[in-house]
Amino acid sequence: MKTRKILHAADIHLDSPLQKLDRYENAPVEQIRGASRRALEAMTTYAIENDIDLVVIAGDLYDGEWTDQNTGLAFVAQATRLSEAGIPLLVIRGNHDAANQMTSSLPLPSQGDVGPIFLSEQQAETRVLDDLGIAVHGQSFAKRAETGNMAAAYPDPISGMFNLGMLHTGLEGNSMHATYAPCTPQQLSDKGYQYWALGHIHTRADHALDGGAPIVFPGNLQGRHINETGPKGFVVIEIDDRQRCDHSFHCCDVLRWHECVIDCTDLDHREALFDRFEDEIRSAIAEAEDRLLITRVRLVGQTKLSSELIRQQDALRGELQAVGVMAARDQLWLEDLRVRTQLPQSGRPQDLDGPMESVHEVLQELRQSPQQSKLIAKELDALLRKLPPELRGQSMTAALPTEDPQWIESLIEGAAAEVHARIQNAQ
Repeated sequence: MKTRKILHAADIHLDSPLQKLDRYENAPVEQIRGASRRALEAMTTYAIENDIDLVVIAGDLYDGEWTDQNTGLAFVAQATRLSEAGIPLLVIRGNHDAANQMTSSLPLPSQGDVGPIFLSEQQAETRVLDDLGIAVHGQSFAKRAETGNMAAAYPDPISGMFNLGMLHTGLEGNSMHATYAPCTPQQLSDKGYQYWALGHIHTRADHALDGGAPIVFPGNLQGRHINETGPKGFVVIEIDDRQRCDHSFHCCDVLRWHECVIDCTDLDHREALFDRFEDEIRSAIAEAEDRLLITRVRLVGQTKLSSELIRQQDALRGELQAVGVMAARDQLWLEDLRVRTQLPQSGRPQDLDGPMESVHEVLQELRQSPQQSKLIAKELDALLRKLPPELRGQSMTAALPTEDPQWIESLIEGAAAEVHARIQNAQ
């Protein structure tokens, strides 16, 4: 039997809503809004042009109930392209597109003996593709919160075939995602399948045990926000005539999220910062190839410019954006700037007498206080009560996120820089 190829994708989140981007002026909103569809199109094109024999999607094809039928139609179009190319497609539902989450549906291409595109949510089932020598085992989520070990009820492997298990799971002990369909790599390995195609975790990883079958999260198909940085795509599994497999990652994202961390230690003028930023961006743009790069800049380290950088963040953001435009034209958008620098130890006032030392001690107490969020929220609440009622509410709460520790830290450091600067100017 010739080498067979399976494309394993997951977590497409088709038409996933934007997350807070509308608040940014000149953000490439439309490019981001359409990115998940274009990534799905790119995946389909790859499958057709590279003789893929089977495509599997391990959950969260959708991001929840459709706001309109165009989301469903976008998937139907790509499923039809695969069908016309003679490539079977099998999908399980995950927590975001569980059966009880989806009240809308559209007709999908027929696949003959392969059966429906979506696997059952009633029980684990096996789809046998005799001409490929492949057996696919899997089960869709019936409800969003599937908290039992679904894999325990999966069928036994079929002898003489390449057995692939599809499962949407957080495994066990992964604190970054909710624990759905929990199980351990050991339990999956003991099942005796040759490959586990997982979904749910958006970071690419292989949890195979020594000598065991690959247990693979391909990551999501397209990054959706700044916490999903780096290349995104799918995994291609190549199976030989002895049912052994290799797997490799392939990018299909159409835009890329990126965090640009610049160490400002020892910087003594802003032009040096701009030079470092330009070097970082040119390197990231080269790695992104022709994709739009959406970057968040984070400044760290100890520099005598710290107070200036913190106080002038709005102007600095505009200057960095201008440098980015000159370095990358319209291939770069600066999503945000986070200044997390500090004054050098020698520039701090703890060894001085007078108001600078007193201010420094107060700020240090505030930085280290476990009650800092409550203290600041209390002070801000007193100011908010003075506003007209029509200016209060959710929009103001969003503008003053007192539960966000990073926002609190930024607020304290900004105040510290302002106070230090005013005292120095008065001396």
